[in-house]
Amino acid sequence: MPNHHHLIAPIRLRPARVFLEPTLTRDGTLDGAWWPYSTDLNRELPALVSILQDRLGPVLRVRLDLTAWDDVPAHLLIGGRFLRVSGYSAAPNTIRVIRSNQDGFMLLVIPPDTSAPIAAAAMTTAARTGNTLTASEILTRCQSPARGPGEGTKMRRYRGSDREAVLALADADRLPGQPVCTPDTLDCAVAGTSHRDPAPWAELERPKTDVLVDPDGQVVGVVSYAVHRHHDTGQILWLHGREVLDVIQALVSHALHALGDRDLINAFTAAPGLGLGALPTGRRPVTSKVLEHAGFSGRDSWRYLRRAGPHEIDTATSPLVEVVSSTAPQGWWLKAHDDDRSAELVVEEPMDGHGVLWWFGADTGHADVMLERALLREADTILHDRGASDAVLYAAGGPESAWALFDAAGFIEIDHLVSYARRPVPTG
Repeated sequence: MPNHHHLIAPIRLRPARVFLEPTLTRDGTLDGAWWPYSTDLNRELPALVSILQDRLGPVLRVRLDLTAWDDVPAHLLIGGRFLRVSGYSAAPNTIRVIRSNQDGFMLLVIPPDTSAPIAAAAMTTAARTGNTLTASEILTRCQSPARGPGEGTKMRRYRGSDREAVLALADADRLPGQPVCTPDTLDCAVAGTSHRDPAPWAELERPKTDVLVDPDGQVVGVVSYAVHRHHDTGQILWLHGREVLDVIQALVSHALHALGDRDLINAFTAAPGLGLGALPTGRRPVTSKVLEHAGFSGRDSWRYLRRAGPHEIDTATSPLVEVVSSTAPQGWWLKAHDDDRSAELVVEEPMDGHGVLWWFGADTGHADVMLERALLREADTILHDRGASDAVLYAAGGPESAWALFDAAGFIEIDHLVSYARRPVPTG
């Protein structure tokens, strides 16, 4: 009998919008987030599984919130493999992706009609290492109606009683490998001092630190800014607001108003602040977009890489590395060189088993793998001798020849750090 069924055209898949917690250490409530384009599971799920299998290995089953989708099949054929699909009503707005032996990864599912800034904030929060918020809590916070300072929220000066709330905000934005912000660190940042590197603060007036509070008096955001002592330049040093759009907008707007119409305003530059000296744009896309919309443009760029655990030191012979003590930051300046090439790296004095490397690499057009390997080997020796088992590496600019060396040394790129600058728009 002839087959009268019409052939079904294959569905064209768009790349899934998915953001996984980068270390996959399973330390948080969720392991990442997924923002599908529609509620058509037959169209959306294959693209998601395709991306996840590249990172996690074969996916055998998924469990999800049945009420969130138009139709839920018992199974799907994806890449020649049957994928079982079932309900998971105990955790709304999630999908549980299961590998072998019931090894599951839980992802936040963001409603398809969510606006891009809110979705970015939700994805960033869900994929943050150590996140403790549930899927519902993340969506509630990120989708709450925008309320400006005149609609129930207000800005005021930071008080000592705000310390715990501000520490929690800072910790929510912390990158893997970045030290936890302590009360002492926060006190120094507010006062405009630093135990490790006091020199940069001498160029700035004492910072002003203000908080944004909601109608219940709860601190929901914080921003610190300062003015340069010797020229007409302002600085947004640091800010935190859990990547909630209206909060970040209020913080940036407040700081710009307070700094006034200056010749130049920098944001997240190498000037000292609370946490990193630049903005991690992958983890904080809302802050990045708000700055861009306010007229800021990227100025300097660094890559943030991390190596968790000790690394076996290569004892092979290598070019001589010159080691000189450094005071800003406290540590050592390393330089490897031969007749016409050189490469440089700075090693900060480790704290609590945590080391920091600043990679400057070889001179432009004069990269030399032997020199770069010698630098990293000497840095490893310094960190090892001082008991550092965890290390963060800052590398200037985009990917270069040294990236293969970083991979071999066990470093994983976590985020892209950017500093910003804003000049007034000419009139007339």
